[in-house]
Amino acid sequence: MKKTVKLISLVLALLLASLALFSCKEPEPEAKSIWDSATYTSDTALGEGAKTIAVTVEAEEKSVVITVKTDRDNVADALREIGLIDGEDSGSYGFTVYTVNGILADFNTSGAYWAFYVNGEYSLVGASFIEVKDGDNIKIKYDKF
Repeated sequence: MKKTVKLISLVLALLLASLALFSCKEPEPEAKSIWDSATYTSDTALGEGAKTIAVTVEAEEKSVVITVKTDRDNVADALREIGLIDGEDSGSYGFTVYTVNGILADFNTSGAYWAFYVNGEYSLVGASFIEVKDGDNIKIKYDKF
């Protein structure tokens, strides 16, 4: 009888231990923000030059303002010079921007791209064709189709 009680107790203990082990779920991983890869997460000033532009980088309802001083003639060159954008030269189409502030917009996998606005107006030309004018406000917005 004592052996049976011990055996039943042992089986119940093992059963409860297994239930406890299997009922514990792994915590859900936190959703990654595209801002996790950002170079600048607070407003800052970069560069040297006679012209000053305010560049707002906006993504996922968050933004940062980079005050850029430059002597460059176009926005692509000014932002490449300080390392704020990366991409590739597309010949006569200008510079194609893939990364802004360390944040990648991968059109091929997610339909994401960088939209440029100059003084509140959507730019119909790429960054290579946007002239740097002292006092301009440039917004670069992460967007998806």
